[in-house]
Amino acid sequence: MQSSKPTLDVWDSCCLIGILNGEKDKLAALLAQTRFFETGAAMLGLPIAALDEVIILSDGTSAEEKVRAFLLNPYVLPLHPNLEISFKSKNLRIRFDVKNLPELHDKAVAAGVPKDQAKKLRVKDSEILATALFYEATRLTTFDPFLLFLAHEYIEKETGLIVDRPASPFLPFPEEEERVT
Repeated sequence: MQSSKPTLDVWDSCCLIGILNGEKDKLAALLAQTRFFETGAAMLGLPIAALDEVIILSDGTSAEEKVRAFLLNPYVLPLHPNLEISFKSKNLRIRFDVKNLPELHDKAVAAGVPKDQAKKLRVKDSEILATALFYEATRLTTFDPFLLFLAHEYIEKETGLIVDRPASPFLPFPEEEERVT
């Protein structure tokens, strides 16, 4: 029996920052994905850890007012932390650290992750990933190169959680994008 419950797509903080700052390299894809949420086909999950990272906008002003306004969208679901998420997050940080997985750095760099980001899973990233896993999200949307690498190399195969850049049936075909630009 198919569930009538909409799928859950968790956003990393870089996605929310991209929307709030109107970042040209992210905005079109994120807005297209937002249209998918508006149809009711999916819910947008925002981990509290992601909200914690959105402090100042690119113009130097506080992000609080815009974050609060974004949270009022009917398709947005704040995802609260709990003890299980905390332990899962810690385990992910231990696992994805070059001290415990020596080949991690070289594999990540070979996959295109900047060298300074390829040594370990950062605290907030592990919290966001653990939150997506705990809430049984269908996908985690991010632009973070290390999270994308870890997902494609390990997480997706083990858990089924899709971790990728924004995707939506409303995104234009590449030929249309080329004509627009």
